[in-house]
Amino acid sequence: MGSINRRIKDEIEQQIDHIRRISLSFDGVAEVDHWGRPAFRTARRIFAVIRPDGLWLYLPEERKEFLFEADPQAFVKFMWGKHPELIAQPDRLSKKELAALLQEAYENALPAPPKEPRRRPSRR
Repeated sequence: MGSINRRIKDEIEQQIDHIRRISLSFDGVAEVDHWGRPAFRTARRIFAVIRPDGLWLYLPEERKEFLFEADPQAFVKFMWGKHPELIAQPDRLSKKELAALLQEAYENALPAPPKEPRRRPSRR
């Protein structure tokens, strides 16, 4: 029984390391503590939190709804007040899918691009 528990613990640690490597590869991302859990943020906001029950991702509402319906085993709906939050199950995703979802969450959390200053028309 001990070897099975050790193998499971090793697999979880590998998943966490993989999530960490991907997240920290994005420009301007920092790892922060979020209520005792590793989280990854842009200058604007947190986009991923490693939780005991999976990986929380900051995604648009319509994207979350699509994923809930596409694979409810891989994308668990967690209600936070009136808002459904997505908890991805990394063990049910390929490394490529996980990387794409982290990229999507990262891009969703980036600060808005600066507005171009309005130019006054020149007087002639």
